[in-house]
Amino acid sequence: MMNRRDFLKFSSCGLTAVAIGGAGGVSLFGLNTVAHAASGETIHLTMVEADAEMVDGVVVPMWAFASDLFASSPARIPGPILFVREGEPVTVSVTNQIANGGAHGFAVPGIADTGAIPFGQTRTVTFTAPPAGTHFYLDPNNAPVNRVMGLHGALVVLPNPVGKNTPYSNPTPNVQALFDDLGTAAHFPGHPWDQDRNAIWIICTVDPNRNAQAFAHPTGIDPAVFAATSGPDRYLSQYFTINGASGFFGAQHGHGAHDGHDHSNNPDTQAQISIHGNVGQPVIIRTLNAGLMWNSLHIHGNHVYRLTDDDTVRNHLEMVDTWSMPPGMRRDVLLPYIAPPDIPANFWTRAADGINDELFPLFYPMHDHNEISNTAAGGNYPQGLATHWQIDGPVSPDDEVISIERADLRLRTGELILEGHSSRPSTPTDSLSIHAGPDATGPIIGTMKVGADGRWRFRGRALKALASRRVTVHNHVTGAERHNIPLKLR
Repeated sequence: MMNRRDFLKFSSCGLTAVAIGGAGGVSLFGLNTVAHAASGETIHLTMVEADAEMVDGVVVPMWAFASDLFASSPARIPGPILFVREGEPVTVSVTNQIANGGAHGFAVPGIADTGAIPFGQTRTVTFTAPPAGTHFYLDPNNAPVNRVMGLHGALVVLPNPVGKNTPYSNPTPNVQALFDDLGTAAHFPGHPWDQDRNAIWIICTVDPNRNAQAFAHPTGIDPAVFAATSGPDRYLSQYFTINGASGFFGAQHGHGAHDGHDHSNNPDTQAQISIHGNVGQPVIIRTLNAGLMWNSLHIHGNHVYRLTDDDTVRNHLEMVDTWSMPPGMRRDVLLPYIAPPDIPANFWTRAADGINDELFPLFYPMHDHNEISNTAAGGNYPQGLATHWQIDGPVSPDDEVISIERADLRLRTGELILEGHSSRPSTPTDSLSIHAGPDATGPIIGTMKVGADGRWRFRGRALKALASRRVTVHNHVTGAERHNIPLKLR
């Protein structure tokens, strides 16, 4: 439990995540702080009071979800990301430790709801993960007050079977065609979408005066007063956050250790905002607007494809440089990582050879086209919504995407059947090794070659995998792997 004098520093706040059951084989892009929970295991969350230090040192009262799975920094805004595969059971136990502010609770809108939880009490809710997509979990009481005060997070549902090449259970024909084209069509050189390349951008707004008023109301502030848009006491956003960071920190604390440079002093507080990769490494950006402002996210260098509108997977696809995010909106977009069209063709070889005036990585901004988020507190994005993405280099022939299409373990005989596909053409020196356990440090069960068509298959005894019921497929030449693959028991 936190008390009012404990601090959340938004300057170094970052995402944490819980991988539930079969979701263990897919990680969130750039996210190093991931806890794993067995299928059916209860996830414990506590709603707490916190003093949040903003980017300029101002301390604002807020509410947060805390998890006992992250002892070094249990409370975060947003709360820990929960990711799970569709159809799996999810059990969440929520304790209310917020003395003021009226009723509190936990809900995945349209899917699960604990109902109101009195102070000091705990409620538990169990639900089946819905079709794959991006969802909010939040405190729905006194809406939108409790959500905007910090009680929100993301539930990411991944599709089954494991080998699907899109993020959705039932992609529309045009979404399926788009993902089939990645790495195969001339417009998308490089590689297919890697299930590990998911970015989460949860955006929000903070009005310190309004937060203080909400905190001071024992039975909850009137939502109409809290969200007033006119008059001398209207809601006035002074901070615009992305994954809890704003201004300078939204860009500079984005990579964590993924790019070889740790941009924060604590590896547990990496913001996981800015995105990096080579040309030909597409990424899904899952955006959720928890705040009270209408935001228009604008990205330079590439256009993006709008994939979803809340729960709807789009069929009419557009390449846009800006996508709108009304309050409460959820929208997935695909950043294709194609070569920016204004870069001369000879740049790529000159930069790779180190003889160009501008060298890799190439940085491109992402900022909000809502003017107030650009100029809050005066100046240029001092407290605003901004980050960047970067291109680390041209298409690399050593890049590889390993996908798993079948992962069965027969308990009676200990027989393991694995089938999948590699995006890298087979070479005489390449071989894939299968390791028991969640990573490539586990004992080797067997090895296999990739066929000329990129397909591979393994069938053999795997008694070493019985304990963890998870395996990892690793290429010793490229370093590519699909780790922590849950085995389906037969």
